[in-house]
Amino acid sequence: MGVRPQFTPDAAQLKDALRGLRYAFWRGCDAVQGTAPTKLPPPASRIALTALREMGLLARSVDQMLSSVVHTVFGEVTLGSHKLQDMMVPGGKSEEFSAVFYETMKIVLSHLGASRALVSQSAGRKAFGQVTLRDAPEQFAAQLALQLLREEPVRIDYLDAHSPVSKETVAQVAVFSVLLYLLSDRESGDYAKMIQAATALATALQDEILQAFRTQNGAVLSSLFARYAAHV
Repeated sequence: MGVRPQFTPDAAQLKDALRGLRYAFWRGCDAVQGTAPTKLPPPASRIALTALREMGLLARSVDQMLSSVVHTVFGEVTLGSHKLQDMMVPGGKSEEFSAVFYETMKIVLSHLGASRALVSQSAGRKAFGQVTLRDAPEQFAAQLALQLLREEPVRIDYLDAHSPVSKETVAQVAVFSVLLYLLSDRESGDYAKMIQAATALATALQDEILQAFRTQNGAVLSSLFARYAAHV
């Protein structure tokens, strides 16, 4: 009789681990580069600048290697073919949602000016599995948005000075943007432009969105999703 393994890490956890490694490596590079080597005496500054250039090349190589591993081993997600409504089947599709959530969130954060961020795919999967209300899509999206923020799926280190949101509110606006996009009708649309449109709408609505999140008001969030999904 064969021995059954007691623990097998799942795809989302492995991808998060690899992405976390890449994120930590880039943060280390950022910290070293912030030491201002040009302020050192000439011989030391030349050595430091050469080391930084080498570190930059190494960082890009590591980044490319880890990205390649993630996409080669686990495959890629086609964003235009996934809708939140289709994932609300009995039993749910938490793995599918977590992958789409991750890929969409990356694009949303880039539009919001988050240049260094870590998105947890495992948090997306966990949040999706904990929402039991699966009647109306906009109500499901509202409950999912609240649950996602409880799981803290996004870590932001740097936000562009010209970002339309603050570092304290970027996660709320980003989560709403992702779900607004996933609720939209994308039969013949350009998904990249639609993600940008969803992000722009969420940014314009951020005062209402943030108030709803502060008060945990799912009804208001549901109303906003229902009203604006057709405008993406």
